[in-house]
Amino acid sequence: MAFTITKHQDLPDNEYQIDGEMHADIVTSFKDQAVKELGMTIKIDGFRPGHIPEKVIIDKFGEVALTEEAGRIALEKHYGDILEKAIAKAKIRPLGSPAVTITKVAPGEAFGFSIKVALMPEVKIKDYKKTAKKIMAEKTEATVSDKEIEEAITDLQRQVAHADYHTSHPEDHSHDHGGAGNDLPLPEVDLEFTKKFGNFETIEAFKDKVKEGLTIDKSRKEKEKKRLKLMDELIANAEVKMPKMLIESELSRMVHEMSANIQQMGLTIESYLKHIGKDIDALKKEWLPDAEKRAKTQLILNQVALEEKITASEEEIAKEVEQIMQHYKDIDKTRAQMYVENVLLNEKVWQWLESVGEV
Repeated sequence: MAFTITKHQDLPDNEYQIDGEMHADIVTSFKDQAVKELGMTIKIDGFRPGHIPEKVIIDKFGEVALTEEAGRIALEKHYGDILEKAIAKAKIRPLGSPAVTITKVAPGEAFGFSIKVALMPEVKIKDYKKTAKKIMAEKTEATVSDKEIEEAITDLQRQVAHADYHTSHPEDHSHDHGGAGNDLPLPEVDLEFTKKFGNFETIEAFKDKVKEGLTIDKSRKEKEKKRLKLMDELIANAEVKMPKMLIESELSRMVHEMSANIQQMGLTIESYLKHIGKDIDALKKEWLPDAEKRAKTQLILNQVALEEKITASEEEIAKEVEQIMQHYKDIDKTRAQMYVENVLLNEKVWQWLESVGEV
């Protein structure tokens, strides 16, 4: 075993703490990776990033910092096993992301850690079957007008015009931020044009396909609106003792999602915050109601799953985990398993709530 759990205990506010140590030889085994990780964070003349010798890294950061980084990597790799062992021993049901604290760092000695997790609290949901039947039974029809079809085709024309222009004028970036190229001449909607989107024998067949896509999109949005309406009512009629850690976990996830979106736009989180004149703490304060709602949503879905004995099969979970592991080689398998089980279970609960409305 790579670690030892020295203590585990219940805490107030539906929280649980696991104290333990990573064994010294395990921490040492991650030393080379720690050197590489720290080497990527600095620039030293004469060395390429990631190729700085260990001695130079130690001189720059010190043995304690190197040990801390190696211990952090070891803990990340074995976090799933630690949690699995604690769950088996104490029969706990952890929720959300953990809070990890390093409690001891000393070169050549065991690496101390403390993990705090939120636990599933008592959740009472009033008349959830009756509420689901009332809201999910409401009939909605996703209708698409001729005007909407024409607008969608115009958008496709703009996209093609934009792509064709940049193929023939690669050096011109004046349309890069203009979206679909509103000021460019649009191609004619003929069979040659439709070939860019599939094999269509007639223009009418192409229009039917566009209509089908719009109908599917509208149906998805209608379903999402119903789900939100149902959850709002369930939250209003639920009694939930909310673990503070779960709200913090949701806030951290929201910050991560925002950072990822900003990076996709080619910006940095620092420049974005400067632009809006706020810091992370100010945003978290604004987001608190949404974070609480997201956390309550998860707790309610978990409780319905528990009461109705809804589960995701081991085969379904294993299949999804395998796909994730293929795309993200370094991800911890237990964390991936917990994530997949949560996503699959949520969708199964929603499908069950929708089926109640069909009865």
